[in-house]
Amino acid sequence: MTMAPAVAAAGESGRGLFVLALTSNPEGASVQHARSDDGTPVAVGVARAAAALNAAERQVSGARLGSIGLVVGATIGDAAARLGLDLAAVGGPLLAPGVGAQGAGPAELARVFGDARNAVLAASSRGVLSAGPAAAALRGAAERARDEAAAALR
Repeated sequence: MTMAPAVAAAGESGRGLFVLALTSNPEGASVQHARSDDGTPVAVGVARAAAALNAAERQVSGARLGSIGLVVGATIGDAAARLGLDLAAVGGPLLAPGVGAQGAGPAELARVFGDARNAVLAASSRGVLSAGPAAAALRGAAERARDEAAAALR
């Protein structure tokens, strides 16, 4: 498993990259929880690779977070802990889909992300979109989602 081509393309264009690591999709577990030849779960290998890249980048840039992020579902329950996935060690942004209409709220964000909460970008697209189509209702739903996530991620 290598992220090298995608990382190189992102770096050449001055952008970051989000890599799918761990979702609650039932089909995802067959790959994300699978173990490599050395016994490491695929999701853990992805996180370790991102952590190494981010550590090298942060050493040069001095930034708080590197540009390689992970997608980790907010509805994964204790899967990260069971697999030994250290989200705080990633040192990059963590995109957390599943907030709101998909069932994750402040308690799930705190439980799943723990010490990595300050790197989480909580996504609540279904919850926000369901408030539409009026712009004011969409704005209100987005603001509520932002405030709830901010409270949980402190």
